Amino acid sequence: MRANERLLEAMNGIDGETVLRTAALLEKREDKLRRRSGHVWRTILIAAVITSLLSVTAYAVSQFSMRGRPVRTGETFTWTYNDTTREWPCKYVFEFEGPTECPEVEFRAGWAPTADYWGWLPENRDGWGTLYEAKEIYNEELGVYMPACVIDVCYAPQFVNGGAMILMDFTPNEIVEEEWDGGVRALCFTAVAGHAIDREQTVFPTGSFVILFYPEQGWIIGVRGYDSMENIEHIARSLEVRALEKTVTQADFMGEREVEFGDIYIG
Repeated sequence: MRANERLLEAMNGIDGETVLRTAALLEKREDKLRRRSGHVWRTILIAAVITSLLSVTAYAVSQFSMRGRPVRTGETFTWTYNDTTREWPCKYVFEFEGPTECPEVEFRAGWAPTADYWGWLPENRDGWGTLYEAKEIYNEELGVYMPACVIDVCYAPQFVNGGAMILMDFTPNEIVEEEWDGGVRALCFTAVAGHAIDREQTVFPTGSFVILFYPEQGWIIGVRGYDSMENIEHIARSLEVRALEKTVTQADFMGEREVEFGDIYIG
């Protein structure tokens, strides 16, 4: 790859407004350089713009990538919790590549099917947080209560270099990938649970999943549950996400959360 091609790739994602602000700031220095040749001035300006942009847009330049795949025969993933390490089999794997740090984020949901839908959500924070859990819904056909929806957040840096987000007990049907507003990748699918929920152990429920991934910043938000796909997708589309001042790094997750479950759960 030639140098100019590497430069264009590195500057991908830098918005025009940032370029204009940077250029305006640098123009204030032009008076001091008028005695020099126009060629020298242009060289200095270009170099300064590049240096400034690459320093203030580190996250924009350092994009993350994600790929999903079925589990290989006999493949397991090591997961540690409270100093106890276990090997977990799984059905599907999401793997990530990219930098080892990204901004911490939080979200809030702007829509729910009913006014009393959520059983747990952040209190006294105007809805902003990192975990939402809906109340269980009653399946009249089976006569059981099932988790309606859970939303949580994780980060690509915790999975790079060998980690993964896994579906331990759900086998996806067709995964439809879409690009939503702002460059968010949305993976929408239903998945069949590997555990039965009736006394005869013959009924295996199907859950609804929307996995949101933002390659620019590296956050991943899972919205999933036994509610309808229509409701799960509507909730996912209503989410607002904002970056916080803190940076999360891969070291924050080492030994515990370099493997994370994407299954439907409550509690």
